[in-house]
Amino acid sequence: MKNFSYDYIFNNVDEGIIVLDRNLIIRNINKAAGYLLGRDPSEVIGKKCRDILQSTHCNKMCAVQMVLKEGIPCHLSSVLIKNKQRETIPIKLSAIPLKDSDNKTFGVIEMFSDQREMYPTYYGKFFKMGLISISESMRNVFHLIETVAGTNSNVVIQGKTGTGKELVADAIHNLSARKDKPFIKINCASLSDTLLESELFGHEKGAFTGALSKRIGRFEAAHTGTIFLDEIAEISPKFQAKLLRVIQEGEFERVGSSKTIKIDVRIIAATNKDLYKQVEQGLFRDDLYYRLNVFPIYLPPLKERKRDIKPLVEHFIDKFNISFKKQKQNISEEALQLLNEYDFPGNVRELHNIIEHAFIKSQSSVIEVNDLPPYLLEKVSFRKTQLKKIKEEKEIEYIKEVIKKYDGNKTRAARELGISRKTLYNKLRNYYR
Repeated sequence: MKNFSYDYIFNNVDEGIIVLDRNLIIRNINKAAGYLLGRDPSEVIGKKCRDILQSTHCNKMCAVQMVLKEGIPCHLSSVLIKNKQRETIPIKLSAIPLKDSDNKTFGVIEMFSDQREMYPTYYGKFFKMGLISISESMRNVFHLIETVAGTNSNVVIQGKTGTGKELVADAIHNLSARKDKPFIKINCASLSDTLLESELFGHEKGAFTGALSKRIGRFEAAHTGTIFLDEIAEISPKFQAKLLRVIQEGEFERVGSSKTIKIDVRIIAATNKDLYKQVEQGLFRDDLYYRLNVFPIYLPPLKERKRDIKPLVEHFIDKFNISFKKQKQNISEEALQLLNEYDFPGNVRELHNIIEHAFIKSQSSVIEVNDLPPYLLEKVSFRKTQLKKIKEEKEIEYIKEVIKKYDGNKTRAARELGISRKTLYNKLRNYYR
């Protein structure tokens, strides 16, 4: 073993390695760890481990503290850390005790490997675009986005308010061949027919009172790129006919002009309504519907993707750590459980606002139940009370059936129910009082 170099091995293995003392101070770091964290050793050595890794496990499940306490290795298969650019990175972590000749633990070696390739949907491009999800339903949405992005087909994104329709539109454009071309957005619900026509098609000077100069419309500005028509179901049947022509022929005239303008624009529309039902009710033209709805994408409400609540909360905490220049490490298990019991009528947007409220209110590094908005606590409490009442009513109905089965003999009924006669009497008394 002549000229054997531990330092050479330390700095040339693929796994990141950090050496810590008993006070969780970083004493050494190898090249792989520095590369993953985007930091030089001078930025890391002498600092607290939690200040560098900013892990989701630092608060309650610190692997290093477990090792120091138990003196045995600790292995965690899913840990989230952040690099210098505050990008979230999933790692597989092993913490191994460093022991002296008396078998006393004097430090810990952390070994970790990048797991982003194992979770390309969650931690890849969609994560960077703000589409945070680990649920199966959203994975299907991501697949649809990638499928349609490479085409020029029109898309209709349907979903409740706050589900992230605009983010999906952004992703489709940014993954398309038009990504370097204009991406123009307009909310159709906010404008009258007259204003909407001027906004979308532009107008000539003097076309109407107040038209003091020529104006380029949104369609013209979006030429060779993409236009996003939000709340498409809100436009009037009269204006729908004008929009249909643009989609069919790829041409229009500015208000006050007879000159036809040709355009090449990809259309992405969005609505929080069932567009097909709008067609059935005569509120939306069927020919326009079929022109727009070439490739529909449905966004599920948050109550149907509860698995996404935790990663969304962690994402929002990261966001507010930057914008408020405060440091919240995590959310308590109790607060997270309460969020999972809520149905979020305002969807992801409401969750965002809830965490912002809690972030501002919280006085510690962890968001607790009492930091959540009062209305949320009241609604969850009311729902729990209602569910308890329903459960009790079903239970008492079953008890009454068993008592009837035994002609009112409560001793035999209690025996079949697997409870004491006293418990049976208490249940009946509590229900009828």
